[in-house]
Amino acid sequence: MRPKIENLHELCTELNRLRAQRVNQEIELTKVTARIKARLHFPVLVYNKISDFFIEMFGDDPEDLTKKEHKDKDWVTNIFRLGLPLALNRFLFPQSGFLMKSVVAMVSQKAAKNVNKDSITDIIDKVTHWIKSPRPKTRKVPVLPDYGIPPDSETY
Repeated sequence: MRPKIENLHELCTELNRLRAQRVNQEIELTKVTARIKARLHFPVLVYNKISDFFIEMFGDDPEDLTKKEHKDKDWVTNIFRLGLPLALNRFLFPQSGFLMKSVVAMVSQKAAKNVNKDSITDIIDKVTHWIKSPRPKTRKVPVLPDYGIPPDSETY
């Protein structure tokens, strides 16, 4: 609950209290982030080693890559390079043999190179544009009143 501030002195004390509270919260947040970084340090190292192993295994030497190819590789590409073969082998080819699974892994690794953040955002933008686009309004044909007498009922 906010304290009721009636004069300038109370305002200054409240500002000082809020500044001290902010400093304490910042210190606590830096401690928490340091703990999280310490916990994630080893998994990140393992992930980097595994991704380097896959790059070497499938013939993509990091020294041969140009700067453009390095720029195109982001976290989405890395996730697809690891997750796509696992998902395909798990759900589409669960009963296949080692040879088929290795072929699927190689093909999906090559296909995952084309997926990056920009391509994903382009697809999402197109879908949202398609969903948000106004649909053409169809005109309703006016219904003529029915008086019960057919127009050609007169005798000639």
